[in-house]
Amino acid sequence: MDAIREWFACHKQEVIRFAVLFLFLAAGLFGVGRLIYGNTSETGTGELQLDDAYLAASSAESNKPPEHPEESEPIQEIIIVDIKGAVENPGVYQAEADMRVIDIIDLAGGLSETADADTVNLSQRVTDQMVIYIPAVGEEANRPIAAPENTLTGQETENEEAETDKVDINTADAVLLQTLNGIGEKKAALIIAYREENGSFQTIEEIMEVSGIGEKTFEGFKDLIVVGAK
Repeated sequence: MDAIREWFACHKQEVIRFAVLFLFLAAGLFGVGRLIYGNTSETGTGELQLDDAYLAASSAESNKPPEHPEESEPIQEIIIVDIKGAVENPGVYQAEADMRVIDIIDLAGGLSETADADTVNLSQRVTDQMVIYIPAVGEEANRPIAAPENTLTGQETENEEAETDKVDINTADAVLLQTLNGIGEKKAALIIAYREENGSFQTIEEIMEVSGIGEKTFEGFKDLIVVGAK
């Protein structure tokens, strides 16, 4: 014991320094280890939480109904075509939107032996209410035609033509007005003067307001006049 005490007395400073250094190293190693362990734990927890969140999001996405439901198929246009002439089975057929004249001929059983296909546009696209006529050899060709929209009847056409032959008392000059029964140079001038003073005629009966034109005179040309641009 005396020897130890004597050695400790001689080396007291070195022992103290060694103890301090040992404590410092121990504290440092403890701190580093704790720091490393703590970061590892936090990282593991974070990864676990991330995985759970990812799985939850994936599950929700897979169960989510589609944002845009399937659109219903577009309604197909019904096209009815009438084919006549030199085909095996003339008649009315239902066609599709992308069909051509040649396709309708096939639906009708094909061309007959007398058909003159060179006069027909086989590549023409068909339309609804279309009439296709296939002429025979030596016959005047009638190309496929589509029924025109808003066609006028024969009576309407005749009425329109008759209307254009009438005299427009709002625009006719003196010479044209004198073609009416009972209208001479003087009355034509009075009609024009009335228009200039009072404006356009609103009805054909208003012409009787012109001096010198009475009901009897009006009866003589009322079917020959109209009031156009006002």
